[in-house]
Amino acid sequence: MKKMFMAAALLAVVSLANAQAPADAPYGVKSGVYTMSMEMMGNEMVTEYYFDDYGKKTATVSEGGGMMMMGGDQGGKTRTIEVEGVQYRVNDAEKTATKMPDFGGFGGGFGGQQQINWNKLTDEVKKANNIKELGKETVAGVECTKYSMTMDMMGNSMEQTIWIYKGITLKTSMQSEMGEFGQSCKKFEEKAVEASMFALPANYKVEEFQMPDFGGMGF
Repeated sequence: MKKMFMAAALLAVVSLANAQAPADAPYGVKSGVYTMSMEMMGNEMVTEYYFDDYGKKTATVSEGGGMMMMGGDQGGKTRTIEVEGVQYRVNDAEKTATKMPDFGGFGGGFGGQQQINWNKLTDEVKKANNIKELGKETVAGVECTKYSMTMDMMGNSMEQTIWIYKGITLKTSMQSEMGEFGQSCKKFEEKAVEASMFALPANYKVEEFQMPDFGGMGF
């Protein structure tokens, strides 16, 4: 009996190690968490990214809700999740959630790379975005593939460098007239993530996002 139990346990470990991501999965890693850091106006902005099901489930945790530049600072830590195609900004301390509008791809990531499945990078996508592979480089203890790409930002063509680990963006760098800016991973862990991280509790109060006015001009 003991030998059968050990054999079953070994088989489970081997099966887990040999598990492969689904064909349409954005990531080549089952689940984990990584911490990104960005310098802005002399301050460090830190965001934690959680994922499961090879990137099909994602959640971000940040200070102030990550909406300070849009006048929507909620204070404290908030997490952003997507449920049935709708994005919510959740404040677990206050048991509230804000239903976010569709910004048409704006704000969903950094520099537009969220629109590209880096885990399934095709020649067509490379050509359309002028993506070039620049070699390998280690970020946060894992070996990434380094790419350059051309992106459009408000009508201006800009060059961006991106470091990818199994479909996951762990570092970005962009040159602009205002100087160089980007973000980098401080810590990366492949581990199980609680299902509650990606869920919106039924008892939370849900509100619609209110776009603030800037100088009397609404959006």
